[in-house]
Amino acid sequence: MGVKTIFFDAYGTLLELGDYYCDLAAQILDEVGCSINPHLFWETWNDEFNGILFDIVEGQHPFTNIRTTYKISLEKALLRHGISISDVQLDELNKMCKTLLDQRCTISPSTRETIEALKHNGVKIGLISNGDNDELSHHLGDLVKLFDATTISENVRTYKPDPRIFQAALKELGANPEEALFIGDNLRIDVRGANETGIRSVWYNKTGKHPADGIKPHFTIANINEVLEIVKLLVP
Repeated sequence: MGVKTIFFDAYGTLLELGDYYCDLAAQILDEVGCSINPHLFWETWNDEFNGILFDIVEGQHPFTNIRTTYKISLEKALLRHGISISDVQLDELNKMCKTLLDQRCTISPSTRETIEALKHNGVKIGLISNGDNDELSHHLGDLVKLFDATTISENVRTYKPDPRIFQAALKELGANPEEALFIGDNLRIDVRGANETGIRSVWYNKTGKHPADGIKPHFTIANINEVLEIVKLLVP
């Protein structure tokens, strides 16, 4: 069966972040006067963030948008390292997170060319993102005009890998899961969610990571333009 619809993840897939996370951890530790290894701190923070996200998906935590979730998880991560800060300082650190993210988000020419080529070939293009509306709109800029639909966690009130956000995206475009692809960089969130919804998954593994958690993507790519070759491969 061919491909009629392709959905993309945003952050880490369409939006390149470079060393954002490690640099962010280093800046925060500098602000609070702590000499913890930034990579170690980011692992702690990411663990807390994912814990909240999956609790929301499983109905064990009330929905909070991404910016609020980062703030809550940051406080938890700092506390795990014995660092307690005021609410005012926590708000300032969260603002710093957003400022750095605004600075680091980029869109490669290859990404834009790939989406334009898919559109030229009659493929519908959708976005499924664990993001907040205003931030995501700012970071995507005019690229958003190329999407036939955008499905965002802040609107659906749940997060990938919850099948409900994928189902909402399929419904919005009137798409059949068997004729769709989803491209994302996170195995536990993107690939798992697409697989559980019956959408063929493409793991954007640009750094050559080894698969983990027993989650198997249908395809793996190292460059975004390889999506064009997958579409050709799947022509009925």
